[in-house]
Parts: sequence; structure tokens; C-alpha cells
Amino acid sequence: MRLNVEITREDYADFAKFHFMKTGFKKTVLFYLVALIIMQLFLNKDGFHLFTTLFSTIIYTIICYFLISNRLNRTRKIPQDGGSFLGETEFTFSEDGISHKRQNSEGKVDWDIVKSFEEGKNAFYLYLDSIVAFVITKRSFANEQEIIDFKNLVERNIDKQTTTT
Repeated sequence: MRLNVEITREDYADFAKFHFMKTGFKKTVLFYLVALIIMQLFLNKDGFHLFTTLFSTIIYTIICYFLISNRLNRTRKIPQDGGSFLGETEFTFSEDGISHKRQNSEGKVDWDIVKSFEEGKNAFYLYLDSIVAFVITKRSFANEQEIIDFKNLVERNIDKQTTTT
């Protein structure tokens, strides 16, 4: 199966958001929750004050929301134009592996290098490492049948790797 995939800054931002929600969101929320509890213990050390507790919790929650939102919005600026992530890549998916070709580079990876296969709202992610992935946008497919064929090919070859190791 051959696909031409155009990756935009928006696609990169989607990938960063997907990855954060998958790997970092729970840790971040847990950290902010522990910090909130410590803050409340400090604010209420002389006795419980309902208004202080509610007001500080609401303000703290709003601040945390904007910190997380800001972190995700900054990811749109990271890839450089003409770099290795943005732009068009021609992928060839076969039983032997994944070939990829860009204007200035090309390569091939075997299926056993693919650590996981994830599906997001707008793209598929073939993780080659904990934070490195091939991003295959869903708009790159001509129709729903191509998507089904792609998913079957990837899942079959990833499953084949896990059963042989």
C-alpha cells in the first residue's frame, strides 16, 4: 500500500496533544492535585475556611487549565519548515516493512521496530519509540476501505512480531 502523507503544523499539534493525553496527562493532573492539597493544607492550617477553600480551588483550577492549554499550544511552533517532520512523505507499507521517502531523505524500517499502533481522531500513529512516531493522517486515504486495509496490514504485521518474540 502506497500513501502520500502531508504533515502540517496542525497535524503535529494533534500528535503532541494525543501523545500528552496518552502519556503525560494523568501525571500532570496528579502533580497539580497534590500541589492543590498542599496549598489547601497551608491555607487552612488555622481551621477550615469554606470561602477560602472554594475560591482558591477555583482559581487554582483555572490556572492549571491555562498552563496545560498553553503547553499544548506551544507545540505548534516546534517543527521547523523544511525539517524532518513537516511536509510530504511517501510511505510504502508492505509485509516486509515500512518505506518512507521525502524530498531529501528516504529509509526503511522493519515491522519489529514498531512499538505500538494508535488511532487518534485525525490520524494513525505508528510509534517507533516512546515519543517518535510515523504520523499517517486519515485524510491521506482515498476511502474507508483503504483505511480498513491499512489497519489490517499494520495490525497483522505488529501481531506477527509479538507472536514471534
